[in-house]
Amino acid sequence: MSQPDQRGNFVAYMNRSKQPGDKKPAFDGRIAIPGSDTERRFALWTYDYTDPKTGEQKLMFNGKTDTVAFTDTPNAQIAQLARTSEQSVMSQGNLDLAAGQIVMFPNDYQNEQPENDRPDYYGYFNPGDGSPVVRIGAWLTKDRYQHAMMSGATSYPRPNLTERDQQDAEGELQQLLDTGAVRKGFASSGQTSEQDNMER
Repeated sequence: MSQPDQRGNFVAYMNRSKQPGDKKPAFDGRIAIPGSDTERRFALWTYDYTDPKTGEQKLMFNGKTDTVAFTDTPNAQIAQLARTSEQSVMSQGNLDLAAGQIVMFPNDYQNEQPENDRPDYYGYFNPGDGSPVVRIGAWLTKDRYQHAMMSGATSYPRPNLTERDQQDAEGELQQLLDTGAVRKGFASSGQTSEQDNMER
């Protein structure tokens, strides 16, 4: 059974080859379910939507993960492919999430009580393997080349908390970094970032 305080890594880099109006994803990244170091790659596309409460135009992200985890062994990846027929749609609130789907929305409560350091974006991920839907909390920041990126963590939704309280439950980014629950999105000195490797 999942533990509510478990965390997983989430990091997304801006796709530097994207141009306005093309069909390329806005971000590429990697995600892990809470309590696991196993990571899958994903791509996110941007979409405009109208906030039903305020009527203002906002930006959301919708995307999909790879079917297999790139951190798994070759045998584990092949075994995962054999199980793909069991993937199914799962619901979170009024959202229906296909297997491997990620959705992310701007956090309406981000500016309330700034001392709580709520994430800039929150969202959900359906691992597609029968395990529970995963919650995502992400902060906007910049990589070492000053390009936009998102860095955060995954956790399991807490059904007894309101949406506002869920944001507080994400915890502070620095605290997550200090405990090792979240890794920084850019490489240490002498190494290349994931985005650099993708462009080579």
